Amino acid sequence: MNRIYKILTGGLLIPVAIVLTGCTAGSRTLEPGSRASANVSPNARPIVVNVFEAQPSTNRTGGDLLIPAALSVDSTAVVLAEREGRITVLGGQEGTRVAKGDVLAEFSDDDQRSQLRQAELEVSRLKVEEQQYEALVKLNRSELDREILLNRQNISSKSDVERAEYKLDQSRHEYEKTRFATQSAQARVEAVRIEIAKSTVRAPIRGIVTRRHVTLGTNVVRNDKLFEVSQLSPLKVKFQLPQSEKGRLAPGQVVNLSSVSSDQLIARARIRRIDPLADPTSNTLGYLADIVSGSGLIPGLAVNVRLPQAAGATTFWIPRAAFAANADLQDGALNTIWVVDGDRSATRLVTVKTVEGDQVEVISGLTVNERVILTPSKELKEGDVVQVSGPPRP
Repeated sequence: MNRIYKILTGGLLIPVAIVLTGCTAGSRTLEPGSRASANVSPNARPIVVNVFEAQPSTNRTGGDLLIPAALSVDSTAVVLAEREGRITVLGGQEGTRVAKGDVLAEFSDDDQRSQLRQAELEVSRLKVEEQQYEALVKLNRSELDREILLNRQNISSKSDVERAEYKLDQSRHEYEKTRFATQSAQARVEAVRIEIAKSTVRAPIRGIVTRRHVTLGTNVVRNDKLFEVSQLSPLKVKFQLPQSEKGRLAPGQVVNLSSVSSDQLIARARIRRIDPLADPTSNTLGYLADIVSGSGLIPGLAVNVRLPQAAGATTFWIPRAAFAANADLQDGALNTIWVVDGDRSATRLVTVKTVEGDQVEVISGLTVNERVILTPSKELKEGDVVQVSGPPRP
């Protein structure tokens, strides 16, 4: 700043211009020994950035904070092929409502039914053989009892008794072996029946068929995708808020949902839970809410979660240059910008309210005097050492 003083010399007033040179309030020149310089590695070259110091303004518009979200359901089932084969019957058209257990498709099962018939015949044969050995065991037991009685009367010898015992033991072993063979054959029958049951593809849940991945006559292998079935209710909505908004919503609180194409309220949702951990990459907290009212709602419907925002709330007007060229600057959109945190770069997730010319109104995500990086380099990464080169005045 230049100032002119009058100096009295020899009775004369002589105007003298004294030039006072100093740092303006907006200067960001780093002095040696400052905290920013102390953190810089001797071998690191700081990235020079231009910044804008965020100053609070008054939100003249008031209105609601709009958070983009989409309706979803708790369960979506992907139906896989449990066996290989050719599809001979195909239902489950996309958009069809199904109940749990409804038939969606059927495989050709001629081979399995032939195997089932053979297995059933083997079971029948073994049961007959089992009955024969059971009768033989009874006969040999009677002979043993007779030999024991004769031996007591000294009519037969001890060797005759032992021979009868041996015959009984042999018949018992054969009977047990045949009984186990029968059980094995019955297990084979059950296995074939299970394979036949796999030939019928059924809906695992009640809902609507959203995708059909096969056509009639398709040959598929095990674990191929066949259908996708989604529940229609209960509906829920997931959304995220900046960590600066923590405490604004609590479990049990009810929020309004509106259509993305208009401000019309279409549903209400009750907060079920708040994620216990924040997302460090987006600096947000996740919320899950259950739809408690509304009509004509379907999974996947895009909505806006409306949070009341009182008029006069603190907002920030920052240059458009702080945002990426392809940033979504619609009302309620969430965007990531870069700031200087100490002597390093950091990201902030901010909520946009309005755009006027080259200025963007931000209603959450920033703090007073936070230094926003303008036109950030594509190579800039979280935690990079930066050097401020004289920011524009807010």
